[in-house]
Amino acid sequence: MRRTISITVLSALAGLAQAQDTNNFDCSNFLQFGADINQTRTAFAQSPETMAWNWFVCLNQPSTAQSSNLVWEMMKPSDQVYLPNGAPPGAYDSSAPLPAAVVTQAKAQGMDLSRSFHNINATQQVDGLILQMGGAVPDAQQGHPVRFQLLMGKDTFDYIVQKQVYNVNGQAALANDLNFPPTAWELKAAWLWIGTDTTYRQTLVNDGYYIAQAYYQQDDGTYKVGYVALSGLHVVNKLNADWVWTTFENINNSKYTVTNAAPPAPMTNTTGPTPAAKPVNASFQANNRNLSKYELIGVEFQPITQVLANSQLESAFQNTSSCLACHGTAAYSNDKGYFNFALNHGGGIVYPTTPLPPSAFDGYKKLDFVWSLKRAQWQR
Repeated sequence: MRRTISITVLSALAGLAQAQDTNNFDCSNFLQFGADINQTRTAFAQSPETMAWNWFVCLNQPSTAQSSNLVWEMMKPSDQVYLPNGAPPGAYDSSAPLPAAVVTQAKAQGMDLSRSFHNINATQQVDGLILQMGGAVPDAQQGHPVRFQLLMGKDTFDYIVQKQVYNVNGQAALANDLNFPPTAWELKAAWLWIGTDTTYRQTLVNDGYYIAQAYYQQDDGTYKVGYVALSGLHVVNKLNADWVWTTFENINNSKYTVTNAAPPAPMTNTTGPTPAAKPVNASFQANNRNLSKYELIGVEFQPITQVLANSQLESAFQNTSSCLACHGTAAYSNDKGYFNFALNHGGGIVYPTTPLPPSAFDGYKKLDFVWSLKRAQWQR
């Protein structure tokens, strides 16, 4: 009897075949896409999901043989670029000193001052809502927010400094649209706060979370210092003109984060992993033990109608979330300010899932998909 195989199965087998070789990617100079960017583009076209995972693996390697910091942890945090007074930022490789109160608490807790301390002051998502921790988190963490952090690569930083758009003054003075170099990178991380709870910390270690050191300033000016767990990570670069948008999250996030429904329900991802991502996830998870509880949700790189979200970073509007389409609206007007990508629809608002036409940006200077520039302040 003749045996038939569905198109879905054939697609999965093709994806698995492309993902099988997961250990031969050269991480040296990967942020510059190796010696030939066109070779990277060709490999990406063959399997975007495989390349996304290769980048994720490289980013999560130690920054040096002697360092306990990961490659991506050494990128420049946006709070050290868009300064409160709009002043020029310090050099890319120079880290801002930790507040004295943070150092004091870190020493008292026996933390490693040679490791990165992530400043995770941000709590609001793009739509202004806050994702809460819940479910299996300790009582002391119930209802507390998931926290966020944005970082950029050196070529992203250098271009921002060159164009002097680290403050609104520079953006207002733009004569033309921005055009970042192909080797520009940005990352956005979501963190579960642990604090000093060693039992909870070990639970998250057992569930495959990457644990880091962090702090944030409270409303009264004092600082909280402790440990955090990485629940989600956007990885974005400009390999293509419309950029490449990839997003990862921990498979156990539904245990620790909840929806804003009443009563709250476990937070899940409604947009993926995509069918193309699933076989690649299985292959890389099997070959990278330290990352085995993280999964690629999907990849965006074409200006088409597409929905993709990270449950930790775009939880409340997953079904109308498109990385490429939303970031494609990054623009500034001296008369209107920053472009508003929240679109009126049926008495409510939605977010674009298809790139808007050029006519929507008459009178604006395009910021080349980089919405982090909205964090810039006026130089006074």
